[in-house]
Amino acid sequence: MPRMPEGHDDNAELTRTSRIYHREGTTDLVSRNEFLVDEFVTYTAIGKVVGNFAMPLSLWGIALLLAGNPILPDSLSGLRIHGPYLVLTSGLLLSLAFRRGRAFFVLLSLTVAYCAFLFFLERENAGLILRTVYASLCIFVPLNIAIFAFLRERGALNAPGLRRLSLILIEVGAMAAIMLSDAAEFTDVLYRPIFEHALLAGILIPQTGVVCTVVAVTVAVVCAVIRGSVIDAAFATAAASFALACNGLLSPDALVSPGEFVWFCTIAAVIVSVAVVQDSHHMAFYDELTGLPGRRALNQHLASLDGNFTLAMVDIDHFKAFNDTWGHDVGDQVLKLVAARLKRVGGGGTAYRYGGEEFTILFPGRRAFNVTQHVESLRRKIESYKLMLRERGRSRKLKPVGLLSNASGANKWISVTISAGIAERRQRLDMPEVVLAAADKALYRAKSGGRNRVSR
Repeated sequence: MPRMPEGHDDNAELTRTSRIYHREGTTDLVSRNEFLVDEFVTYTAIGKVVGNFAMPLSLWGIALLLAGNPILPDSLSGLRIHGPYLVLTSGLLLSLAFRRGRAFFVLLSLTVAYCAFLFFLERENAGLILRTVYASLCIFVPLNIAIFAFLRERGALNAPGLRRLSLILIEVGAMAAIMLSDAAEFTDVLYRPIFEHALLAGILIPQTGVVCTVVAVTVAVVCAVIRGSVIDAAFATAAASFALACNGLLSPDALVSPGEFVWFCTIAAVIVSVAVVQDSHHMAFYDELTGLPGRRALNQHLASLDGNFTLAMVDIDHFKAFNDTWGHDVGDQVLKLVAARLKRVGGGGTAYRYGGEEFTILFPGRRAFNVTQHVESLRRKIESYKLMLRERGRSRKLKPVGLLSNASGANKWISVTISAGIAERRQRLDMPEVVLAAADKALYRAKSGGRNRVSR
């Protein structure tokens, strides 16, 4: 039951969020004897961002290494022509199937750019049409990436999707209007230098396009950090890849290298398409609130195990009453706190969110007597955490619990406890469901025995 820890110091330095404070009571986890309730987010945010950028940057790095080198035998040379169509079409279909509208419209922008390249840039040698199409691609594609990175997900095949599609249609119409009106003056404006510097001499993209690319990468990176989205990370890398496609790294004397454009435009599409699959997989197998793998991931892991394993079913004591008293926002913070501790359980265990306030820890190849000490240590550490709730941040409808008031009455001190039940697979013929049921029974015994304990 949430309660007031004894001997707390009202003047202790605290780390705070908008609703809830926390000070670690016994174990120094962050070198200043402080521990944030939102610690799971702050502790893992950097790792999550790095993980989201890992695949896009890896693909981009491989593309840079292979640029200009023939990687297909002559017998498969047709893929150099049809490969981009295959990648772009597959990416568009994946985005529709997984309802990723932002990725769909970025891929659609790349598709329009590739078609414009084939019909204009690859055939024209000079003139207004070439200069207009080239400048338009350098500006509109990164501009679209910035816009769709900033917008929230709304799908594609719906009314919001039609409104977003109109943006691309307007851009195509504007490009066509410039070409048909023979407005050379407007095209010249697109090529007018904004900055004068020797370092910019090797960049063939119009500086307006360079600015749009920098904006696109910046917006996408910021969104990737804030949202923790692999799709936004892919947008940032795709914008950089498209800039290389237009610049023609290996052909400094040409306006654009056809081979480089096809290669880097295709890589940009691959990066976004892979991100769509990654994001969909994460949503299917991971819990959004805590970041832990969910029940589906647990079931797959259990099905893959052939030998012995031990399960620990963990439940937050009196969580429903806690939620009713302090509200769901604070309850979510407590779930994150417990998940943060479970994530770092020892003994080779992997934590999963089973549902609600229940969690499961799986110890492959371990016996129950080997893991009990780790679960017991986990219980003690969570029990020792001291949480302070601010009266000012709480809903007026929530009634304060008198037992939790400190001397000043301004704040409420609480702690959270867990109960756990442990069971192991003794025979290979034991189904995972049998072990889960046994762990659940052990959890029931722990709760019946007074809670805040571990039972086998």
